Amino acid sequence: MRSKTLKKASKYFNSGKYNKVLQILEPQVCRYRQDFDFFYFLGISCLNTADFGGGYSYLQRAIDIKPDDINTIAGLALVHLKRQENSEAIQEWFKILDLDPKNKLAKKGLESLKKYSKQEDFVEYLESGKYLNLVPGRNKLATIIKITYFSLLFLVFFTFISFYIYNIIIQPAIKRPEISAVKLNNFGSLTNNDIKSYYQFSDKKIRRVFELIREYFDNYQDNLAMREINRLLLSNADELTKEKVILLSSYISIPGFSTLKTNYSYQEFLQEPKIYQNCYVHWKGRLSNLITNDNHIMFDFLVGYDDKKILEGIIPVTLNFGARIDSNFPIEVLGKIINTENEYVLEAISVHQYQ
Repeated sequence: MRSKTLKKASKYFNSGKYNKVLQILEPQVCRYRQDFDFFYFLGISCLNTADFGGGYSYLQRAIDIKPDDINTIAGLALVHLKRQENSEAIQEWFKILDLDPKNKLAKKGLESLKKYSKQEDFVEYLESGKYLNLVPGRNKLATIIKITYFSLLFLVFFTFISFYIYNIIIQPAIKRPEISAVKLNNFGSLTNNDIKSYYQFSDKKIRRVFELIREYFDNYQDNLAMREINRLLLSNADELTKEKVILLSSYISIPGFSTLKTNYSYQEFLQEPKIYQNCYVHWKGRLSNLITNDNHIMFDFLVGYDDKKILEGIIPVTLNFGARIDSNFPIEVLGKIINTENEYVLEAISVHQYQ
Protein backbone atom coordinates (compact mmCIF):
# COMPACT_ATOMS: atom_id res chain seq x y z
CA MET A 1 0.00 0.00 0.00
CA ARG A 2 1.36 3.41 -0.96
CA SER A 3 2.06 5.97 1.75
CA LYS A 4 0.34 9.36 1.77
CA THR A 5 3.56 10.94 0.48
CA LEU A 6 3.71 8.65 -2.57
CA LYS A 7 -0.01 9.06 -3.23
CA LYS A 8 0.40 12.83 -3.24
CA ALA A 9 3.50 12.59 -5.45
CA SER A 10 1.63 10.25 -7.82
CA LYS A 11 -1.17 12.80 -8.15
CA TYR A 12 1.28 15.57 -9.03
CA PHE A 13 3.20 13.23 -11.35
CA ASN A 14 0.07 12.24 -13.30
CA SER A 15 -0.93 15.89 -13.67
CA GLY A 16 2.50 16.88 -14.97
CA LYS A 17 3.58 18.94 -11.92
CA TYR A 18 7.08 17.54 -11.89
CA ASN A 19 8.67 20.26 -9.75
CA LYS A 20 6.10 19.44 -7.06
CA VAL A 21 7.08 15.78 -7.28
CA LEU A 22 10.75 16.66 -6.79
CA GLN A 23 9.91 19.00 -3.93
CA ILE A 24 7.98 16.30 -2.09
CA LEU A 25 10.17 13.27 -2.75
CA GLU A 26 13.81 14.39 -2.87
CA PRO A 27 14.05 14.97 0.90
CA GLN A 28 12.64 11.44 1.50
CA VAL A 29 15.45 9.38 -0.11
CA CYS A 30 16.41 7.73 3.19
CA ARG A 31 12.85 6.55 3.79
CA TYR A 32 12.07 5.03 0.40
CA ARG A 33 15.38 3.57 -0.74
CA GLN A 34 13.74 0.21 -1.66
CA ASP A 35 10.62 1.63 -3.34
CA PHE A 36 10.48 1.42 -7.13
CA ASP A 37 7.67 3.98 -7.58
CA PHE A 38 9.61 6.53 -5.51
CA PHE A 39 12.71 6.41 -7.74
CA TYR A 40 10.65 6.11 -10.95
CA PHE A 41 8.65 9.25 -10.12
CA LEU A 42 11.87 11.13 -9.30
CA GLY A 43 13.70 9.92 -12.40
CA ILE A 44 10.98 10.77 -14.92
CA SER A 45 10.29 14.09 -13.18
CA CYS A 46 13.98 14.99 -13.52
CA LEU A 47 13.85 14.22 -17.25
CA ASN A 48 10.82 16.45 -17.66
CA THR A 49 12.67 19.30 -15.92
CA ALA A 50 15.85 18.79 -18.00
CA ASP A 51 17.87 17.41 -15.06
CA PHE A 52 19.36 14.45 -16.90
CA GLY A 53 22.07 13.80 -14.31
CA GLY A 54 19.50 13.43 -11.56
CA GLY A 55 17.20 11.47 -13.86
CA TYR A 56 19.92 8.98 -14.64
CA SER A 57 20.80 8.44 -10.96
CA TYR A 58 17.21 7.87 -9.89
CA LEU A 59 16.29 5.66 -12.87
CA GLN A 60 19.38 3.51 -12.30
CA ARG A 61 18.15 2.88 -8.77
CA ALA A 62 14.65 2.12 -10.09
CA ILE A 63 16.01 -0.40 -12.61
CA ASP A 64 17.99 -2.10 -9.83
CA ILE A 65 14.69 -2.70 -8.05
CA LYS A 66 12.64 -3.66 -11.13
CA PRO A 67 15.03 -4.62 -13.99
CA ASP A 68 12.35 -5.21 -16.67
CA ASP A 69 10.27 -2.06 -16.30
CA ILE A 70 9.83 -0.73 -19.83
CA ASN A 71 9.26 2.94 -18.98
CA THR A 72 12.35 3.03 -16.78
CA ILE A 73 14.46 1.51 -19.56
CA ALA A 74 12.98 4.08 -21.97
CA GLY A 75 13.99 6.86 -19.59
CA LEU A 76 17.58 5.59 -19.46
CA ALA A 77 17.61 5.34 -23.26
CA LEU A 78 16.65 9.02 -23.45
CA VAL A 79 19.49 10.01 -21.12
CA HIS A 80 21.96 8.15 -23.36
CA LEU A 81 20.46 9.89 -26.41
CA LYS A 82 20.86 13.31 -24.79
CA ARG A 83 24.49 12.49 -23.97
CA GLN A 84 24.96 11.42 -27.62
CA GLU A 85 25.70 7.86 -26.47
CA ASN A 86 23.72 6.48 -29.38
CA SER A 87 24.88 2.86 -29.19
CA GLU A 88 23.83 2.67 -25.52
CA ALA A 89 20.45 4.21 -26.38
CA ILE A 90 19.94 1.66 -29.14
CA GLN A 91 20.75 -1.20 -26.75
CA GLU A 92 18.12 0.07 -24.30
CA TRP A 93 15.45 0.38 -27.02
CA PHE A 94 16.17 -3.13 -28.31
CA LYS A 95 15.89 -4.37 -24.72
CA ILE A 96 12.40 -2.83 -24.65
CA LEU A 97 11.45 -4.49 -27.96
CA ASP A 98 12.58 -7.85 -26.58
CA LEU A 99 10.06 -7.35 -23.77
CA ASP A 100 7.37 -5.70 -25.91
CA PRO A 101 7.88 -6.13 -29.68
CA LYS A 102 5.12 -3.61 -30.47
CA ASN A 103 6.38 -0.84 -28.21
CA LYS A 104 5.86 2.44 -30.07
CA LEU A 105 8.25 4.55 -27.99
CA ALA A 106 11.23 2.28 -28.64
CA LYS A 107 10.41 2.16 -32.36
CA LYS A 108 10.11 5.94 -32.43
CA GLY A 109 13.51 6.29 -30.76
CA LEU A 110 15.18 4.00 -33.28
CA GLU A 111 13.47 5.82 -36.15
CA SER A 112 14.71 9.18 -34.84
CA LEU A 113 18.33 7.96 -34.91
CA LYS A 114 17.84 6.71 -38.44
CA LYS A 115 16.21 9.97 -39.55
CA TYR A 116 18.92 12.17 -37.99
CA SER A 117 21.89 9.98 -38.84
CA LYS A 118 24.09 12.90 -39.91
CA GLN A 119 25.91 14.50 -37.00
CA GLU A 120 24.81 18.05 -37.80
CA ASP A 121 21.17 16.95 -38.15
CA PHE A 122 21.38 15.00 -34.90
CA VAL A 123 22.80 17.98 -32.98
CA GLU A 124 20.04 20.21 -34.38
CA TYR A 125 17.49 17.58 -33.33
CA LEU A 126 18.79 17.66 -29.73
CA GLU A 127 18.93 21.47 -29.64
CA SER A 128 15.33 21.72 -30.88
CA GLY A 129 14.06 19.70 -27.92
CA LYS A 130 12.10 17.32 -30.15
CA TYR A 131 13.78 14.36 -28.46
CA LEU A 132 11.72 15.12 -25.34
CA ASN A 133 8.78 13.41 -27.09
CA LEU A 134 10.60 10.22 -26.10
CA VAL A 135 10.09 10.85 -22.38
CA PRO A 136 7.76 8.04 -21.19
CA GLY A 137 4.18 9.32 -20.89
CA ARG A 138 4.99 12.81 -22.16
CA ASN A 139 2.82 12.69 -25.27
CA LYS A 140 -0.23 11.52 -23.35
CA LEU A 141 0.28 14.25 -20.81
CA ALA A 142 0.68 16.92 -23.47
CA THR A 143 -2.61 15.86 -25.05
CA ILE A 144 -4.47 16.07 -21.74
CA ILE A 145 -3.06 19.51 -21.03
CA LYS A 146 -3.93 20.73 -24.51
CA ILE A 147 -7.54 19.54 -24.22
CA THR A 148 -8.15 21.09 -20.79
CA TYR A 149 -6.09 24.27 -21.09
CA PHE A 150 -8.57 26.58 -22.79
CA SER A 151 -11.58 25.33 -20.85
CA LEU A 152 -9.81 26.07 -17.54
CA LEU A 153 -8.21 29.36 -18.53
CA PHE A 154 -11.13 31.58 -17.60
CA LEU A 155 -11.79 29.68 -14.36
CA VAL A 156 -8.15 29.99 -13.30
CA PHE A 157 -8.12 33.70 -14.06
CA PHE A 158 -11.34 34.30 -12.14
CA THR A 159 -10.13 32.24 -9.16
CA PHE A 160 -6.82 34.09 -9.08
CA ILE A 161 -8.52 37.48 -9.03
CA SER A 162 -10.92 36.33 -6.30
CA PHE A 163 -8.13 35.01 -4.08
CA TYR A 164 -6.04 38.12 -4.68
CA ILE A 165 -8.86 40.44 -3.61
CA TYR A 166 -9.70 38.37 -0.54
CA ASN A 167 -6.20 37.50 0.68
CA ILE A 168 -4.35 40.69 -0.22
CA ILE A 169 -7.01 43.35 0.19
CA ILE A 170 -9.76 41.95 2.42
CA GLN A 171 -8.13 39.53 4.86
CA PRO A 172 -4.40 38.78 4.67
CA ALA A 173 -3.86 35.27 6.02
CA ILE A 174 -1.18 34.14 8.44
CA LYS A 175 1.19 32.06 6.31
CA ARG A 176 2.57 29.78 9.03
CA PRO A 177 0.44 29.91 12.17
CA GLU A 178 2.75 27.55 14.07
CA ILE A 179 5.50 30.18 13.73
CA SER A 180 3.35 33.19 14.63
CA ALA A 181 2.28 31.40 17.83
CA VAL A 182 5.85 31.50 19.19
CA LYS A 183 6.43 34.95 20.72
CA LEU A 184 8.87 36.67 23.04
CA ASN A 185 7.85 38.18 26.36
CA ASN A 186 6.68 41.75 25.97
CA PHE A 187 8.19 42.85 29.27
CA GLY A 188 11.40 42.18 31.16
CA SER A 189 14.94 41.47 30.07
CA LEU A 190 15.76 38.84 27.45
CA THR A 191 19.47 38.62 28.26
CA ASN A 192 21.62 36.62 30.64
CA ASN A 193 24.95 38.39 30.97
CA ASP A 194 26.23 35.93 33.56
CA ILE A 195 27.19 33.41 30.88
CA LYS A 196 29.97 33.51 28.32
CA SER A 197 28.63 33.76 24.80
CA TYR A 198 29.87 34.10 21.25
CA TYR A 199 27.62 37.15 20.67
CA GLN A 200 26.72 39.87 23.17
CA PHE A 201 23.34 41.32 22.21
CA SER A 202 21.08 43.93 23.75
CA ASP A 203 17.39 43.20 24.35
CA LYS A 204 16.57 45.30 21.30
CA LYS A 205 18.95 43.29 19.12
CA ILE A 206 17.55 39.96 20.36
CA ARG A 207 14.00 41.08 19.51
CA ARG A 208 15.13 42.26 16.08
CA VAL A 209 16.84 38.93 15.27
CA PHE A 210 13.84 36.97 16.59
CA GLU A 211 11.44 38.90 14.34
CA LEU A 212 13.82 38.40 11.42
CA ILE A 213 13.64 34.63 12.01
CA ARG A 214 9.83 34.73 11.90
CA GLU A 215 9.95 36.87 8.76
CA TYR A 216 12.20 34.32 7.04
CA PHE A 217 9.82 31.52 8.02
CA ASP A 218 6.84 33.48 6.64
CA ASN A 219 8.69 33.77 3.32
CA TYR A 220 9.67 30.06 3.41
CA GLN A 221 13.35 30.98 3.68
CA ASP A 222 13.99 28.28 6.28
CA ASN A 223 17.71 28.08 5.63
CA LEU A 224 18.12 31.78 6.41
CA ALA A 225 15.97 31.31 9.49
CA MET A 226 18.26 28.50 10.71
CA ARG A 227 21.32 30.72 10.45
CA GLU A 228 19.67 33.41 12.60
CA ILE A 229 18.44 30.76 15.05
CA ASN A 230 22.08 29.75 15.53
CA ARG A 231 22.98 33.38 16.06
CA LEU A 232 20.59 33.64 19.00
CA LEU A 233 21.61 30.27 20.42
CA LEU A 234 25.21 31.48 20.46
CA SER A 235 24.26 34.76 22.11
CA ASN A 236 23.64 35.94 25.66
CA ALA A 237 19.87 35.48 25.26
CA ASP A 238 18.24 33.98 28.37
CA GLU A 239 17.19 30.33 28.61
CA LEU A 240 13.48 30.96 27.96
CA THR A 241 14.28 32.84 24.76
CA LYS A 242 16.60 30.06 23.63
CA GLU A 243 13.92 27.44 24.34
CA LYS A 244 11.56 29.33 22.06
CA VAL A 245 14.24 29.58 19.39
CA ILE A 246 14.88 25.82 19.64
CA LEU A 247 11.13 25.27 19.19
CA LEU A 248 11.25 27.37 16.01
CA SER A 249 14.15 25.25 14.72
CA SER A 250 11.90 22.17 14.86
CA TYR A 251 9.83 23.69 12.05
CA ILE A 252 12.74 23.84 9.60
CA SER A 253 11.71 21.93 6.47
CA ILE A 254 14.08 19.60 4.60
CA PRO A 255 14.77 20.97 1.10
CA GLY A 256 15.50 19.22 -2.19
CA PHE A 257 17.95 20.21 -4.92
CA SER A 258 15.20 22.18 -6.68
CA THR A 259 13.67 23.72 -3.54
CA LEU A 260 16.72 25.00 -1.65
CA LYS A 261 16.17 28.76 -1.88
CA THR A 262 19.34 29.97 -0.12
CA ASN A 263 22.61 28.15 -0.58
CA TYR A 264 25.65 29.06 1.50
CA SER A 265 29.03 28.83 -0.17
CA TYR A 266 31.92 26.91 1.33
CA GLN A 267 33.78 30.20 1.83
CA GLU A 268 30.85 31.62 3.83
CA PHE A 269 30.88 28.50 5.98
CA LEU A 270 34.63 28.80 6.61
CA GLN A 271 34.37 32.41 7.77
CA GLU A 272 31.99 31.59 10.63
CA PRO A 273 31.22 27.85 10.85
CA LYS A 274 29.23 28.03 14.10
CA ILE A 275 26.27 29.92 12.64
CA TYR A 276 25.82 27.40 9.81
CA GLN A 277 25.27 24.37 12.03
CA ASN A 278 22.15 22.46 10.87
CA CYS A 279 21.92 24.66 7.76
CA TYR A 280 21.54 22.99 4.36
CA VAL A 281 24.04 23.44 1.52
CA HIS A 282 24.32 22.31 -2.07
CA TRP A 283 27.97 21.93 -3.07
CA LYS A 284 29.74 20.41 -6.06
CA GLY A 285 33.08 18.65 -6.06
CA ARG A 286 34.73 15.25 -6.07
CA LEU A 287 35.21 12.54 -3.49
CA SER A 288 38.11 10.59 -2.07
CA ASN A 289 38.65 7.94 0.62
CA LEU A 290 35.31 6.33 -0.16
CA ILE A 291 34.09 3.81 2.46
CA THR A 292 30.87 1.89 1.80
CA ASN A 293 28.74 -0.81 3.35
CA ASP A 294 25.11 -1.89 2.95
CA ASN A 295 23.49 1.05 4.74
CA HIS A 296 26.23 3.62 5.24
CA ILE A 297 28.65 5.55 3.04
CA MET A 298 31.45 7.90 4.06
CA PHE A 299 33.92 9.93 2.00
CA ASP A 300 36.00 13.10 2.02
CA PHE A 301 34.31 15.72 -0.15
CA LEU A 302 36.69 17.89 -2.21
CA VAL A 303 34.50 20.97 -2.44
CA GLY A 304 34.77 23.02 -5.65
CA TYR A 305 37.10 20.48 -7.26
CA ASP A 306 34.50 19.17 -9.75
CA ASP A 307 36.47 20.68 -12.66
CA LYS A 308 39.84 19.73 -11.07
CA LYS A 309 40.96 23.39 -11.04
CA ILE A 310 40.31 24.92 -7.62
CA LEU A 311 39.99 23.03 -4.33
CA GLU A 312 38.00 25.20 -1.90
CA GLY A 313 38.31 22.77 0.98
CA ILE A 314 37.63 19.28 2.30
CA ILE A 315 34.76 18.18 4.52
CA PRO A 316 33.72 14.64 5.54
CA VAL A 317 30.35 13.45 4.16
CA THR A 318 28.13 10.70 5.57
CA LEU A 319 25.19 9.00 3.79
CA ASN A 320 22.78 6.88 5.78
CA PHE A 321 21.34 5.31 2.66
CA GLY A 322 22.63 3.21 -0.21
CA ALA A 323 23.78 4.93 -3.40
CA ARG A 324 25.97 4.19 -6.42
CA ILE A 325 28.96 6.51 -6.34
CA ASP A 326 31.95 6.45 -8.66
CA SER A 327 35.01 8.37 -7.47
CA ASN A 328 36.04 8.96 -11.09
CA PHE A 329 33.22 11.44 -11.70
CA PRO A 330 32.20 14.75 -10.06
CA ILE A 331 29.33 14.80 -7.60
CA GLU A 332 26.91 17.30 -6.10
CA VAL A 333 25.73 16.88 -2.53
CA LEU A 334 22.72 18.33 -0.75
CA GLY A 335 23.30 18.00 2.96
CA LYS A 336 23.08 19.43 6.45
CA ILE A 337 26.13 20.80 8.25
CA ILE A 338 26.59 18.92 11.51
CA ASN A 339 29.03 19.79 14.29
CA THR A 340 30.41 16.61 15.84
CA GLU A 341 32.79 16.53 18.80
CA ASN A 342 35.89 16.89 16.67
CA GLU A 343 34.86 18.36 13.33
CA TYR A 344 32.13 19.62 11.03
CA VAL A 345 30.51 16.94 8.85
CA LEU A 346 28.10 17.16 5.95
CA GLU A 347 25.17 14.79 6.50
CA ALA A 348 23.93 14.12 2.96
CA ILE A 349 20.22 13.86 2.21
CA SER A 350 20.63 13.55 -1.55
CA VAL A 351 23.49 13.11 -4.03
CA HIS A 352 23.78 13.42 -7.80
CA GLN A 353 26.66 12.05 -9.84
CA TYR A 354 27.28 13.59 -13.25
CA GLN A 355 29.84 13.54 -16.03
